[in-house]
Amino acid sequence: MLSITRIFKFEAAHAISNHSGACRNIHGHSYHLEITIVPKAGLVNNMVMDFKELKGIVEKSILNDYDHALILKNGIWDKAIIDSISPKTIWLQEEPTAEIIITDIVARITPLLPAHVYLKKLLLKETAKCYAAWENNAI
Repeated sequence: MLSITRIFKFEAAHAISNHSGACRNIHGHSYHLEITIVPKAGLVNNMVMDFKELKGIVEKSILNDYDHALILKNGIWDKAIIDSISPKTIWLQEEPTAEIIITDIVARITPLLPAHVYLKKLLLKETAKCYAAWENNAI
């Protein structure tokens, strides 16, 4: 099966409030995101999807919100205080682990993809040695 993958990078901070170690504190990562797309049937204009089109979708649905943002669990932190020091905050319903962040990214990007492709796989690296992966096993 043919596929294409595009790599993106963004900077963000998060805190995992229920963590027993240092990850409980607000800290940042240079995230590395790999997005893999596959065709539903055949190629369109000899491509799975135009890389530039994928870049536009990811910038609009993910990077504009996530890059240089603070990612926190809603209901744990004092929103007024956080918003006063970090006007670019993403409030998630769960602790912002790599697993929850990648799930949010899947939900953001999937409805924006063209009808002729599937989202096949995502890889989200927090560090060079630590990452979360998501794969669409239904296709």
